[in-house]
Amino acid sequence: MNAKYLRLAAKLRGDIQQGRLAPGQRLPSIRAQARQQGVSLTTAIKSYEWLEAQGEIVAAPKSGFFVRARPQTARAPRFPLFDPHATPVDNAALIAEVRRGAQDPAHVPLGTVMLSPALLPLTDLQLSLARAARRAPQSAAGYGQLAGEPALRQALCRHFAEDGMALAPEDLLITNGCMPALNLALTAVSRPGDAIAVPSPCYSGQLQLLASLGRRVVEIPCHARGMDLGRFAACLAAGDARVALLSGNHHNPLGFCLSPEDKQRVAQLAALHRTVVIEDDVFGECGHGGPRPLPIKAWDSDGWVIWCGSFSKTLAPGYRIGWCAPGRHLPALAALHLSGMLAVNTPLQLALADFLNRGAYRRHLRRLQPALAAQVDRLSEAVLRHFPAGAGLARPDGGYAVWVQLPDGQDGLALYRAARAQGIGLVPGAVFSARGLYGDCLRLNAGNPWEPRIDQAVATLGKLARSI
Repeated sequence: MNAKYLRLAAKLRGDIQQGRLAPGQRLPSIRAQARQQGVSLTTAIKSYEWLEAQGEIVAAPKSGFFVRARPQTARAPRFPLFDPHATPVDNAALIAEVRRGAQDPAHVPLGTVMLSPALLPLTDLQLSLARAARRAPQSAAGYGQLAGEPALRQALCRHFAEDGMALAPEDLLITNGCMPALNLALTAVSRPGDAIAVPSPCYSGQLQLLASLGRRVVEIPCHARGMDLGRFAACLAAGDARVALLSGNHHNPLGFCLSPEDKQRVAQLAALHRTVVIEDDVFGECGHGGPRPLPIKAWDSDGWVIWCGSFSKTLAPGYRIGWCAPGRHLPALAALHLSGMLAVNTPLQLALADFLNRGAYRRHLRRLQPALAAQVDRLSEAVLRHFPAGAGLARPDGGYAVWVQLPDGQDGLALYRAARAQGIGLVPGAVFSARGLYGDCLRLNAGNPWEPRIDQAVATLGKLARSI
């Protein structure tokens, strides 16, 4: 290390590794660090940026830099035996109850996986709304184009290209969020009674959608680091599922990314068996550092993958702007899109195009991702500190869901109800399976900057877990 910033970074890294700087400890401000070390502001900035890139420190918006927490080793969750046969979603009523309860604004927000407003660039977004309204007041007042505003589709394609994802604007349909995109895709490529292959555990909102559409479910086993591709391949080869609904990146609730080899294998299996894969990539840009992982769609040369995403997990979810790239099914989805909605909010589309084009979204992601890593670390560490010994914990590659398995087969649904009575939100594991598997699990939201209120809530959950 010859450059001054690398020498300073090496010194700080040594202090971290030797324990002189503790996990979670706030580092001096950049200006204070430059003054203390007798270096320029540029040198101090570059040293912090290097340490951040190495995963040694994290930046918290408006709070400074912190030594990244290193959660103690936890037992990986155990996963149940699976029935390979298709089944209706038997617990749709429970899923609906839990989803309503998880959004209670009076509860400590450990339920619905969503970002704190403190992490959102709200002022910058308002600036883009104002700029878009000034530039095209007449366009913003009309219905707009059915496929989506060209400005937004073009801006999205430029944004995706920076991460290695090649799409043309005409490949995209703009939708009112990711769930409507999934709904559109499922309606276009399947019929009531069809079996849909899903990873298990599976996001409860997807199961609720499948139940509302009258689809059955084939659960494909997952583990803490990925999906059982052998079981998935056998399912497609046997014709047990007409369509698959998967997440290649930062799966909700386990947080894993499929490897590039596994994503390629999924795309190959889809083409081989002429099976549509609907890819929910809503957490794709919520990594914890490093390049944005490519979706399964990047390996789709034959158009069998319908790629869906949105801004809901990285920007304000209330904006309800999403997209899908339907591949060979574009005509079918476009026809349904035409019959199902008149337009997607034009002013918001134009504002988000401006937000993308001036680099504000990319800057926001660079700030957001290390903050998510820090929040997941802090929540994971708190669970291990407060919960009964023997609790299991999945280590997410990205996103901000933390999956916890209670020890000794304890009842996650009972803990959910007890937590609600104490004003704490969470989601019980039973709603992540069509058959109600994962009764001893729960999912926690790490979308909020760490504060004493959250630590106290996790401590309360730990006490409740010991008493149920």
